[in-house]
Amino acid sequence: MLLCRQSSLYFGISMRHLVVSSKLSVRPEELWDAQSIATINYELGPWIHMSAPAVWRGLKLKDWSGDGPLFKSWVLFLGFVPLDWHSFESLDLSSHMQFVETSSSWINRIWRHERVVRAAPNGCEVIDKVSFTPRLPFVSTLLQPIYALVFRHRHSKLRARHAAANGQIE
Repeated sequence: MLLCRQSSLYFGISMRHLVVSSKLSVRPEELWDAQSIATINYELGPWIHMSAPAVWRGLKLKDWSGDGPLFKSWVLFLGFVPLDWHSFESLDLSSHMQFVETSSSWINRIWRHERVVRAAPNGCEVIDKVSFTPRLPFVSTLLQPIYALVFRHRHSKLRARHAAANGQIE
């Protein structure tokens, strides 16, 4: 499912929003425990790749320290063409099987990505909620469909990896 909203105000700044969700045939704890830079890059691949310092690449997402700033990352097209320079500012892991990542980049003044993994019949549901404010307001109408495409792609990769043919949990 994909839901896009035009804008809202966040501390007086106009934001764009999108929500993408998928039901997967995998136990929620299994999916959550595996989350890492490697799984993020699997979801983004083969088109997009995010760099990370070695110490962060070796950690599972659930083990990241939430106090920022965390690290900076190149967002690369095909693994070598720079698209953006991303600064991970904070990661809130206070809720069970949920994170809220806030960051900024060359393109976006504000980026907020929330992922929730919750139990569902025969597996789990993954819900990604993204809110963003570009540094140049006029590009928001161009970025929203691009980000929607990226997150639909991420969810198609999740469904490909975690869908069982018989609909049962793996």
